[in-house]
Amino acid sequence: MSHLSAALLAAVLLAAPPARADSALLSLAEGQVVTLQFARPVAQLALGDLGVVQVKASGSRVEVAGTRGGRTQLTVLFEGGDRVSYDVQVAGAKRSAAGMVPADPNQIDLRVGEQRRIPAPNAAQLMLEENGVARVTAERGAVVVTGLSPGAASLIVVDGSGGRTTYPIRVR
Repeated sequence: MSHLSAALLAAVLLAAPPARADSALLSLAEGQVVTLQFARPVAQLALGDLGVVQVKASGSRVEVAGTRGGRTQLTVLFEGGDRVSYDVQVAGAKRSAAGMVPADPNQIDLRVGEQRRIPAPNAAQLMLEENGVARVTAERGAVVVTGLSPGAASLIVVDGSGGRTTYPIRVR
């Protein structure tokens, strides 16, 4: 299944089962994307609250993106009727009195295909959350970050003395 159409997803969502006692906990933050990989293809998805997460199925993978703080139930159905359920909890972004997310001085905001150079003259190691959102390369005293797909990731730059700097990455 390449992805669910909006009409099919709406029909499946209306049939979402109630929360089950045997659900696995899936915690993520607002803006974070998690990919679930299964051993067999996904037949259908059922979701309790459309506003908390967005889901997309492709073959044996399900991509879950936190859209706002809250809790919902996600059930993944396979051929033959087997299913797995998740109690999904999304931590909402902390907002100031004006309703804006406080600016992180290390936050890297990109569009898909956009690149940003970050000065890092002493970078000894780069650690990137491998979720397909961004790519990083070291280049002449800098780190080049490229947005690959919408979502969020984290980059940790370790310098020669072991000091670490974390860069949250958001790609739109």
